[in-house]
Amino acid sequence: AEEVIKQLDSGGRVDIKRKVELKKSSEKVFEAIFAYSGRLYYRNLSDGRIEILVIGTKNSQVKDLSFLETL
Repeated sequence: AEEVIKQLDSGGRVDIKRKVELKKSSEKVFEAIFAYSGRLYYRNLSDGRIEILVIGTKNSQVKDLSFLETL
């Protein structure tokens, strides 16, 4: 996760697995994969910064997506 966060912070390229569609919001949330089963969810802020929303694993994906729906 640390390597992906550093790449996001420095403006580097990060492989995005998918764009997560939220039901209650038109907010763009992206899912990036790291290691074997790690997942990092983030969004781009209007001032150009990146906000990390959730760091989880394949096993916590359902819980992570439920949390994202509350944003």
